[in-house]
Amino acid sequence: MVKRRVGTSKLLRMKGSENTDDLISGLPDNLLHHIMSFLNTREAVQTCILSKRWKNVWRTLPYLYLNFNDFKLDVSNRYSPDLFMDFVSNLLLHRDPTCLHTFQLDCRYPLDSDDEIISGWARYALMHNPRVLSLLVPNDAASQLCHSVFNCTSLEELHFGYINMLDQIKLVPETIVAPHLRHLRLYNVQLNEKFMEKMFSECPGLTDLHLVWCSLKIRSIRSQKLKCLTLHQCEYEVEMQLIDAPSLTELCIKGLEAIRYEINITSMPSLLKVVVSYSFLQPRWSVIFPRFSNVQQLELKGPSIETLLETELPTCPIFHNLRSLFIQLHCRTCDIALTANFVRYCPKLEELVLSLDYHCQCATTLTNVFRETRISKQLRTVTLFRPKLLRKIKVHHIDCCIRAEQIVQALKHRGLWECRN
Repeated sequence: MVKRRVGTSKLLRMKGSENTDDLISGLPDNLLHHIMSFLNTREAVQTCILSKRWKNVWRTLPYLYLNFNDFKLDVSNRYSPDLFMDFVSNLLLHRDPTCLHTFQLDCRYPLDSDDEIISGWARYALMHNPRVLSLLVPNDAASQLCHSVFNCTSLEELHFGYINMLDQIKLVPETIVAPHLRHLRLYNVQLNEKFMEKMFSECPGLTDLHLVWCSLKIRSIRSQKLKCLTLHQCEYEVEMQLIDAPSLTELCIKGLEAIRYEINITSMPSLLKVVVSYSFLQPRWSVIFPRFSNVQQLELKGPSIETLLETELPTCPIFHNLRSLFIQLHCRTCDIALTANFVRYCPKLEELVLSLDYHCQCATTLTNVFRETRISKQLRTVTLFRPKLLRKIKVHHIDCCIRAEQIVQALKHRGLWECRN
């Protein structure tokens, strides 16, 4: 009796049934590490229970994200400092001694532990040559780490500081050796002229500088390569006189009222985006617009933007390159009228974003503004944005406004209405 030959397709199906491994588990470690980089480290370690293949993958993971907020006891939003401390200590103890790409440690809240333990975690990271380092740690630990952090030669991006408005870190590293550093973000630290000069000279590739809640004892910021500068609610202990950064493409000054004297800003031909936030009623720094008339994006924020516009409009230049404009409004008639007047100086404006107060009652006024003001012919989109609701509304849903239908009709008349589901 002749046996019938088994077809090739059937053999393949039989072999496939014997192989129970999933396709993802068959990937090499570097691809699995990339997939795991989208998880926080606690979740990444938990993948060890999936199969034998995953048992030790976490040990060589080059991305470590250690955030105290990821350690909740239950749904009541209570956190466990002990659980966090034990996890981090055991993780670093059992991890293989391979290089790190990213190390993020966020324990900004007080922990019942010695600062030496937290400093030890950070020093472990520094010993493994990280390219991206983020340390938001208590003040004492940050002070201990200051010198080591700024002498890590592998760093390309650094976030460093302490999120506590009542206390600040004095940055006084004896030396700075970070030849590859390109992005630097400092929180709640005290900076002086000596540190700034040393930083720009010893970090020749530095292009992005963000100073958040910092105390500045500096009179100038000078850099030929800096492309992005952010001064966020900083305290200026001495008169800052000069910003000299001809390669700057983005400038953000939040808390403009804290600058008591006018800053001399040199020519910035590459500047594309400016964000200005202004809080106090009386302007201390006037004639801002001529410095930024070549930008493509402009954002004006804060409860006193009305005062700023009143000061600037009499000498306002033409914004020939402006394509996108964001203005925060507080639903006063003069706010909207000033905005409409400013738009006249933007002949190429394509997008206008108005951030409205939650209790907006300006429908009639806004309608008249759009009906009577000659808005740029290039304007294609008007967006109403309510930050307190955390939602962006493309002028098709204005239920917070009284007589909202008048706005709809006015925008339709000008061809600015975009209806989306």
